[in-house]
Amino acid sequence: MKKNIIRILSLVFVLCLVLTGCSQSQLNASETIAVFDETTNVRLGEFSLMLRYQQAQMETYYGSMLGGGIYQQMMPDTGEIYGDTAKVSQADEFKLLYVLEAEAANYGVSLTEEERAKITEAAKAFMDGNTPQLKKAVAAEQADVEHLLTLMTIQNKMYDALTADVDTAVSDEEAAQKKIAYAFISTTGTETDSEGNTIQLTEEEKAAKKAELQSVLDAAEESKDLNTAVEGHENITVNTATYGADSSSPAEAVRAAADKLSDGELSEIIEVESGYYLAQMISTFDREATDSQKETIVQQRRDALYDEKCGELQEAHTFTTVDAVMAKLNFSQTFVLKVQQ
Repeated sequence: MKKNIIRILSLVFVLCLVLTGCSQSQLNASETIAVFDETTNVRLGEFSLMLRYQQAQMETYYGSMLGGGIYQQMMPDTGEIYGDTAKVSQADEFKLLYVLEAEAANYGVSLTEEERAKITEAAKAFMDGNTPQLKKAVAAEQADVEHLLTLMTIQNKMYDALTADVDTAVSDEEAAQKKIAYAFISTTGTETDSEGNTIQLTEEEKAAKKAELQSVLDAAEESKDLNTAVEGHENITVNTATYGADSSSPAEAVRAAADKLSDGELSEIIEVESGYYLAQMISTFDREATDSQKETIVQQRRDALYDEKCGELQEAHTFTTVDAVMAKLNFSQTFVLKVQQ
């Protein structure tokens, strides 16, 4: 939830986009796309800038897996274009940004002169560093870039202010983590038939797999080291993991078997649908992992408190979108992040 100020201030340095597809209608950056608290106009330019940056992130990181043009695709569960749902989500996000800006003074939050200077510098770098074609497509002026970065920086500071009184006390018992090593051998077939269906292993083949893992167990009981015992067994992998009472990995059957072990002890062979496991308890209380889990628990508390307080603050404010202007932001073009040389 919490954003790094340095990353926010450098946002526009990596917001270099390339675009494909047909152009959309001419956009006016100064047009009002929403009204905050019935008095403050939200410019289309800053809303568009954030929308296109998020679109570029999605296309860059997931486009190759999902076929590209993600924002143009229809969502199978609702029949809506993904980009249209993204606009609704962004309207909610913008309301929160404007709420936090409006409430900042009540929490003693403001920007320093140095931060304002960095924001101006970053906005200028965006305007100077992108092509006229890109700036026309995004429809954002320097004022829009500066205000968006201002909003995000305030959000970052408001996160700290709203979560300043979070309970940071976490006991060892609440965060306790165990550390294990576990080996696995798969009984899922690797070959397919002419129709592409996986050929299941026979019972004899599965028994051979189990026997191989048993030989590893025998060796591990002698050496007291699971990693050493699997040497020479190419089909068996060994991993280490830490887990606690609320963990969902490694597999439940592995955790259940490991919970019965003392330090150094080995489990019997654990049978699951996909293969066989073998576990060795390294430590029933791992100090490093437990301390890390304490940090995770505190962060979860911070995020929950932040969400709760943001919800309360938003109840006192309104954010009304101008549908006719919102409709001008279409997804006929695909934006992706430009690879930096």
